[in-house]
Amino acid sequence: MPDPRTDQIAREAARLIETGRADGVESAVRLAAEALGARGAPLPGAGRVRKHAQAMSMQALGSDGYAEKRNQVWRIAEQVMTVFEHTMPDVSSLLVGRAAQGHIDAGVTIHIRLYTRTSISDLARSLIDFGYEDPAFQTIETRFGRLSQIKLSDEGYDIVLTRCMPEHRAHSDIDLVTDQPIRTASLAALRRRLDEASNAH
Repeated sequence: MPDPRTDQIAREAARLIETGRADGVESAVRLAAEALGARGAPLPGAGRVRKHAQAMSMQALGSDGYAEKRNQVWRIAEQVMTVFEHTMPDVSSLLVGRAAQGHIDAGVTIHIRLYTRTSISDLARSLIDFGYEDPAFQTIETRFGRLSQIKLSDEGYDIVLTRCMPEHRAHSDIDLVTDQPIRTASLAALRRRLDEASNAH
């Protein structure tokens, strides 16, 4: 028998994220378990928390509002990817993860991979030349070794660009860290989605 407290924790964690009282799923789950006094209860996974958050977002925004927020995320990603298409034709970009799926609840970070041998500083320079603010730099340990990342924000959303080698493109549908399958969307696919969304209105 599943412990009913697990779902209560998931629902409360989603509420904490949606109201801005927790900034990530893990901390929200911890705070929710404490608030409910649910010591020893099995903690919910991120997927369950996000399902509740999605339901709350849809209830709060309505299906049209939710779709518009999702389209806004896609537009931000499309603009960043277009920068590289215009300035660096040898860069191949890919939107990955939850944003590529259109899941924008429980805090979404826009993850974009850039397949190129161009240096991380030249990639950042392209963004700055296009009017983006000075980004931050970080690295991530992956199955391909340590990769460089550019971090910036636009319209309140965090964007993380990961520089991958062109030969990594063959494994583009796999999470760089966990090796699990991951959803992706190319620039052309994103533009098709945005066109379909605008034609639907």
